[in-house]
Amino acid sequence: MRTAAGAPRPLFSTRLLIAFALMASLAVAQGGVAAWIANRAEHQVLRGRVAGDLQSGFWELSATKQRLRAWSLRALIGANHAPGDGEMLRQRMAATVVRLQTLSGQAAEMDRAVGIVSPEGAQRDDALALLAQSVVALRAPIAEINRRGPTQDARSAWGQIESVFDEGAGRDLRELLNDRIRVEAEILQRTRRAADVYLERVKILSWTATGTLGLTALILALYFVRGLRRPLAAMSDGAKAFERGQLNHRMPVGGFEEFARFGASINRMAEELSARREQEAEMRAGLEVQVASRTRELETVLGELREVEARRRQLLGDISHELRTPMTAIRGEAEVALRGSKTIDDYREALTRITQSSRQMGALIEDLLMMARSDAEVLQLNLAHVDPRDPLEEALASLSSVAHERGLQLDVRIDDRQAWVKADGQRLQQVIALLLDNAIRYSHRGGTVRVRAGSDPDNPRRWRLEIADQGIGIAPQDLARAFERGFRSAAARAHRADGTGLGLPIARTLTERQGGALTLESREGEGTRAVLTLHLIDVPAMKETA
Repeated sequence: MRTAAGAPRPLFSTRLLIAFALMASLAVAQGGVAAWIANRAEHQVLRGRVAGDLQSGFWELSATKQRLRAWSLRALIGANHAPGDGEMLRQRMAATVVRLQTLSGQAAEMDRAVGIVSPEGAQRDDALALLAQSVVALRAPIAEINRRGPTQDARSAWGQIESVFDEGAGRDLRELLNDRIRVEAEILQRTRRAADVYLERVKILSWTATGTLGLTALILALYFVRGLRRPLAAMSDGAKAFERGQLNHRMPVGGFEEFARFGASINRMAEELSARREQEAEMRAGLEVQVASRTRELETVLGELREVEARRRQLLGDISHELRTPMTAIRGEAEVALRGSKTIDDYREALTRITQSSRQMGALIEDLLMMARSDAEVLQLNLAHVDPRDPLEEALASLSSVAHERGLQLDVRIDDRQAWVKADGQRLQQVIALLLDNAIRYSHRGGTVRVRAGSDPDNPRRWRLEIADQGIGIAPQDLARAFERGFRSAAARAHRADGTGLGLPIARTLTERQGGALTLESREGEGTRAVLTLHLIDVPAMKETA
């Protein structure tokens, strides 16, 4: 943008940048000066702390020296005293001298850091060196006092101690200590006054800088408010118009270049929105048709889900009723066993019945969990190339003891030739175990359960498992419902009260999920034969896949 005279008009952002740069420069300058003054004030405070520590150390050294003098007097005149206190006090004096020497070095270093050259540091070091020599010289007299003990000529011995305590290198140590205490007190007062001066300067500078920055900010705020008032009012009017849906409204394109570009951009956006609104209306009409169609489909699916949920609730009610029987039996057997005195055989029989009831309840719970997973369609299969003889042998091993307990014989014939199927070994074992368990459950004591496994004579491309029993069988009218979930015929309930009617539905579901088939053949009173078939995989094809 250019003014009427044709000269380029500065960008609003440039003016704003200059203003913020000015504010930042003032803030940095104020911060730098304040930081320098604060650093000097901090140095004076720390130096005063060291001077205070030095003064306290000299006071402590003087007090310890007086205590050692008193101990020596008690030892010479035979008064009550601890022999080890003398050396202990002397070592304390030595430690105090070492600490004072360290503090003296810190004080000298701090003075040099700010360019202060003073003879006080050298005088302090000389005094500390003389005191250190005096403390070392006290070791022998203290040891002599401890060795000799009380003496008749205490005055003479005391004179010797006095010369060691109060004289060193021809100087009076008492006067030396008092002088150092006085000097350190003067240094402490001097550093405190200097710190106060610097803190006062920081306060004055802070108030001055605050006022300057505040006044500058106020002037700049007034300037920019005047420059922003008109374009912001135009933008506000445009926003309200767009909010009311008036997309034909247009923003002004005058003033500063940034606002002119912004107005032009908003105008283009309004034109684009008008075009998009028309497209949106067309799309909305089409979407409403799709939503209506999807709604009808969802209503159909929802009806199916409600039916599934109703069946699930009915199944849970049946399972809950079935679980009460073993629970009642376990509780009853336990209560009877706890009453009165029983023989070991009585307890053994009670525990046996409790074990049988708990097994029955465990089977019911396992069926319930399996059915819940199947209904929720979350049953995961790990399909792989499996030799079906392995899960078959594992299922036989796990149920052979159950068959033996019920007086049944297992007639097993398995083809020795290697076979491969694509299945989940664990799930396949579960299917075979369910079929074997059914055959054992519904067989008469003393009967035989026949197991045959190998290639299918009718189709060499399939592996066939046949499990036949000589049990109660299934009536023709009940055979068609054998794979319905929760169904149990009257004959099955009469033979065994326990059971949920879930085993065969679970077995068929798992078999079909693995690409196989499961069928039943039965005659009432003669027994039942279950046939499971799976597709065989060629050994070369299996190896290439692996």
